Amino acid sequence: MTSAPATTGIDPRLAAFHILCDVDRGEFADRAAARRLAGLAPADRRLAVEMAYGSIRLRNRLDTELAGLLDQPIRRVDSRVLQWLRLGLYQLREMRVPDHAAVDQVVRGVKETAPARFAGLTNAVLRRAARDPRSEALFGDPAAEPIRYLTAWGSHPEWLVRRWLERWPLASVRRLVENDNRAPPVTLRLYDGATETGMELEPTPGVRLVREAGWRGVFRIVEGEPEEALGSLPAVVQDPAAAAVVDYVGEAIDGPIVDLCSAPGGKAMGLAKAAGAGRLLVAADVSRRRLSRVREAADRLGVRPGLVTMDGRAPAVRDAATVLLDAPCTGTGVLRRRPDARWRLDPQRLRSLVELQRELLDAAAGIVRPGGLLVYATCSLEAEENEEQVDRLLKRHRDFEREPPDPRWVREGSTDENGDLRVLPWLWDSDGAFASRLRRVSGPDMGD
Repeated sequence: MTSAPATTGIDPRLAAFHILCDVDRGEFADRAAARRLAGLAPADRRLAVEMAYGSIRLRNRLDTELAGLLDQPIRRVDSRVLQWLRLGLYQLREMRVPDHAAVDQVVRGVKETAPARFAGLTNAVLRRAARDPRSEALFGDPAAEPIRYLTAWGSHPEWLVRRWLERWPLASVRRLVENDNRAPPVTLRLYDGATETGMELEPTPGVRLVREAGWRGVFRIVEGEPEEALGSLPAVVQDPAAAAVVDYVGEAIDGPIVDLCSAPGGKAMGLAKAAGAGRLLVAADVSRRRLSRVREAADRLGVRPGLVTMDGRAPAVRDAATVLLDAPCTGTGVLRRRPDARWRLDPQRLRSLVELQRELLDAAAGIVRPGGLLVYATCSLEAEENEEQVDRLLKRHRDFEREPPDPRWVREGSTDENGDLRVLPWLWDSDGAFASRLRRVSGPDMGD
């Protein structure tokens, strides 16, 4: 795909439109946003992100209503016009934008990016939406038709809604879906005693952070930009769920330490800080480009890991005392943070990731020395990727066993009966995370 030029200096609504078009063509939302928003002022960038990411998250909700406003099937609408209609309806229903401003700006955008004949259609549909209140009947009754409701109003794929309802009560799934549909806060994990100053921090003029209750060293940015905070604090941008995985590994971590899938580096930095000076840390990743982000974080925090580009299924290291495998996964625990991910997932993708995780786990187990620790983690909520993956590993590698963490390392209620970490988004307004501590108690003893 040929990269389009950045949108420096243009209207944030036009930038949001281009992001939607990029995602529709298959580009990841975060990459499209990074390119399209380069050079925009912070306020314009925030507005563009809210409109684009919100329209992607709530695509099914918007399309369900648009289907009732259009005089033709939605699949027949020009793709450029459909993106503008989504942006316009999102502003009318989800943002405090005056109706006339939202409609006029979207119609102007259609005239700039599509044949002029589509402007009349866009104007008519959005003015009808502005005039008439949204019909809740379009989305189904949440109690009587939960799958329809969570798919349409909740804007999640039906296959994912069905599997969640098979596992958790309707009330929990509703809260999970609602959490996914809210823009996440920006939180930092602070190191080197920077968290010892109380509930609030003001590290530099215009930046204010508030401690996230219940999570060690995690602060939410309530004023200012992340770049400003990172420039004055020993910290990484990290959700409480991801920070909890590092705490779960333990304190005074033994080395050598290997982080097999380390990019973008937040957990590797946490491991380095927990281990302290003098312990070798190898941060590895299959992508050289992504590994450069680990280097940036390490340089900023004064950490010196060994950076290795390698496929974790064929590791070029051996005899590690501590191995973290934060495995590639469906990411169903971080759907609020990756707005387009829910629309990319399907059962086949889940199956292929489960197989990749199995290969990575077998390789990771092979580099742990006797007595060493393997921690397997994902940002998924799916059993096949989490506890079932660990159960199968323990049958294949009988020289490993689960080892619960010290209770002081984890938030109360965040581990299950096996000692596995399980951060559920609807409980703590966080991302989701899973981790399991696996101690190698003897030499290799492969099962069937």
